[in-house]
Amino acid sequence: MKAKNALSLALAAGIASTAVANNTPTKLDPTAGNIRHAGHIYFNIATGEKITTLINVGDTQSPVVGDPGSEIWIADTGNQCADTGYSTSYFFGLDDPTGTTSLALNAVSFDWGDIAFNSVVDCVQVHWLANHEDTDTDGDSVADGVDGLAATWTYWDGMNGRSPQLDSIAMPVIAFGFFSLPGEFPVDTATVPLWTADVDLGGSFGTSLTFELGDNDSDLQGAAVHNARMDLNDLDSDSVPDIDPDGDGLADWGWSIQFNQPGTVDVDNADSDSDSQTGIDGDIGAVNTAGIVFGSPTPGHAEFDSIAASWSWVSDGPTAGATEDAFALGTSSLPAGGDITIAGTFWFGGLDCTAGSTTGYNPASHFQTVLYGPATVNPCPADLAGNPDGSPDGSYNFLDVSAFLTLFGAGDLAVDFAGNPDGSPDGALNFLDVSAFLTIFGMGCP
Repeated sequence: MKAKNALSLALAAGIASTAVANNTPTKLDPTAGNIRHAGHIYFNIATGEKITTLINVGDTQSPVVGDPGSEIWIADTGNQCADTGYSTSYFFGLDDPTGTTSLALNAVSFDWGDIAFNSVVDCVQVHWLANHEDTDTDGDSVADGVDGLAATWTYWDGMNGRSPQLDSIAMPVIAFGFFSLPGEFPVDTATVPLWTADVDLGGSFGTSLTFELGDNDSDLQGAAVHNARMDLNDLDSDSVPDIDPDGDGLADWGWSIQFNQPGTVDVDNADSDSDSQTGIDGDIGAVNTAGIVFGSPTPGHAEFDSIAASWSWVSDGPTAGATEDAFALGTSSLPAGGDITIAGTFWFGGLDCTAGSTTGYNPASHFQTVLYGPATVNPCPADLAGNPDGSPDGSYNFLDVSAFLTLFGAGDLAVDFAGNPDGSPDGALNFLDVSAFLTIFGMGCP
């Protein structure tokens, strides 16, 4: 019996890459269409908890469960030109068995960027577009998931997108394979549904899939998986550490996505045999397209992207002058691993939202991803002041007491330290907050 849980997980083995065909980006035309955000899923790999939030008109995407301040990298693509009258995002169809996208089956799309060394990731956001018809057999108004619609997201160290780096030094850290992805329900021929999912990787020993990017000290930093001391690798013998091939002091990393269309792959081995050609998931006639959204990273977030001297095309949008406007495509003979042959590096041409311009509405070549890190714990919560500008100074003194009294008197919930039976803040200020502040202050600032 097929799994019908609209986002099931199967871990994939590491992926190795092979030769890069071309170092010069080739311009591609994206697919335009009206995209609607159909739903957001929170999925916990340790507990199996799954919460699906349908996105209605006026709703916003559900945040990741936990501290929203833990977001450490984002390329939050969307309709970058809404303020100039455009009504949709751009997307690119992948792995279409009909051949209408002129891509081979099992296409793999790569993107890359820069991040701080020793970054621990405990939650990732993935997203997909799918105009495959879905069902709702249990009547809960949520799509059941399309048999055979699957995708593998892989996260890489040492990826900078250029030949020879992509084929010689990019090393996979971890890959996640999801099957029974939800698709189009109810059927709406006027739009293509976009689904997003926050995948919580944290858990106890044996269940945690948290991973570290850009390790340079052999310390896992509490993560479960990493590539140790990538800063010592120089597999391409260019005297440049593989983890920072562009030499900007940040760890180069990347991510890739590979879709499997219904009727083409035995994704979940539902018949428990060893033959990947039997028990194939889904309807072979279901040949609608799955794909990903392209656009520029959202301004104001902690995103970086690498700059290669050989590429001069950059976005003239929110990240002007700070991004490579390219991505790579490859193919793999296996749905969840095996050698990848890189077909080349491609370019959408730069973001331009000017109506009537010669380039038209053309997004940058970034597809959406978000990384979340562990929530940080303030070791000195009573440190409220001390510096000349009024900011905390890393120590406790009378200035912190004065700042507390001022904030407390103003009703500022920044000093809501207690109130609930478990000692957590209760959204109100009273004597319990004064007592909690004095207790914390008395413990000293490490």
